[in-house]
Amino acid sequence: MKLNFARCTFAHSMKTMGCVAALFLGLLGVAPSSSATVLTATDASWKVTAGDLGPSGWNGNAIFNDSGWASATELSPWPGYVAKVIWSGGGQFSQSETQIWARGIFNLSALPLSAVLNNGFDDDGDIYVNGNLVVSDHNGFANNSFADITSHLVIGDNLIAFTAIDNYLQWGYNHGAAVQVDATFAQVPEPMSLALLGLGLAGLAFVRRRAKI
Repeated sequence: MKLNFARCTFAHSMKTMGCVAALFLGLLGVAPSSSATVLTATDASWKVTAGDLGPSGWNGNAIFNDSGWASATELSPWPGYVAKVIWSGGGQFSQSETQIWARGIFNLSALPLSAVLNNGFDDDGDIYVNGNLVVSDHNGFANNSFADITSHLVIGDNLIAFTAIDNYLQWGYNHGAAVQVDATFAQVPEPMSLALLGLGLAGLAFVRRRAKI
């Protein structure tokens, strides 16, 4: 933006205020409009079970009692992600714990502009967001996939729940599952930006009032 500062003089108060307002509004116009964050990612804080699920609601109720479930066992980093590859306490090569159920909860004070769930299963699995099935992977081999879950999120507690199954009869014992949710939020203006905006609007109002005299 090119401004003619020669016209912004104390001798021309109306034009001064107009130039100041234009300058400040122009500065605000180049600020970024969004920011990205990781909402949740599998790690040892997730709860898992390889046995009895207990009462219904494990995949749709954020206040489901999973106190009898164990903390997830981290197997390895998930390259390129914050998330860790997890399984139950039986570990990556267990011949008895070949299916797990897992839960992770996160809280939102504001809804994101967009949210993408990234996931990887070795080998198959189903993922639920607040009880809604968003991924159903039953192709019999390890792979990653993505799902837009923006419309399934709510203000307050949100639940990501999944069951993962290792198709060991075909590929051998090599269990693993990973989930990460990346979201984009609208950026809240900083206090200084809000102050500049207020000054710019005040300047515009002053110019308009003097123009009517």
